[in-house]
Amino acid sequence: MYFHVPSHVYLVYFNEELIALDLKRNKYIIIPKKLSDVLSFSLKNEFVLIEGRYKNISNNQIFLSDDFDHSISFLKKSQILCQKSYNHPYSGNLLDTGASAGSDNIDWDMDTQDLRRKVSKRMVLEAYITLIKVYFLLNVFGFYNLIRCIKQKKPSTYIDHKYEEFLSLSTALNRACFYFPVRTKCLEWSAALTLMGLKRYWRCNIEVGVQNLPFASHAWVKANGRVIADSQDLPETLSVILSEPF
Repeated sequence: MYFHVPSHVYLVYFNEELIALDLKRNKYIIIPKKLSDVLSFSLKNEFVLIEGRYKNISNNQIFLSDDFDHSISFLKKSQILCQKSYNHPYSGNLLDTGASAGSDNIDWDMDTQDLRRKVSKRMVLEAYITLIKVYFLLNVFGFYNLIRCIKQKKPSTYIDHKYEEFLSLSTALNRACFYFPVRTKCLEWSAALTLMGLKRYWRCNIEVGVQNLPFASHAWVKANGRVIADSQDLPETLSVILSEPF
């Protein structure tokens, strides 16, 4: 038997602790190192359950400790591990991004300097409508369905684009935000820009980075290896817990 993480739960290391993002419950969970070690071990190995005790298949002469059994029970109750077991290995990858002090400043605001760039009113209207769609999905159906919508918009083929073309989209989106009745945060902005890019068959991802001590999260858009209209070092200073749809 194998343990799995639900498809709506994303995991990433920040330093030596795992951080979980549960899209359906719209919450982050920081997992202490000892429990992170158990979770990592449980996802990389095969087990057998005998009289309520777990054995590792690779060393099935020895029962694992009571702490392991209790930790697995806790992780299941916390909905980080699936309740049922599987007959095939977990295919996800627990990315260890190495040690990082985190980002000095991830306070986000729209770049008003690029508003001098010329964009069409039609593109601004498109950005405004996209923002409405993002807010509707996020506030009515939740984070999970917003990301699901982005994944569904992934084109089967994509076309090349110039960095400047994406900057024109971000300018249009920034202008739309000035007319939008609700303050736009980084998640909504990034989701809207990603959807506008995917509509044009451009390869781009919405990414969410996290850190702990103190906990912080931030969203941005990445295309052609570059962060669009935000700090280029974000993928290095934060651990990327979500990158969709590519």
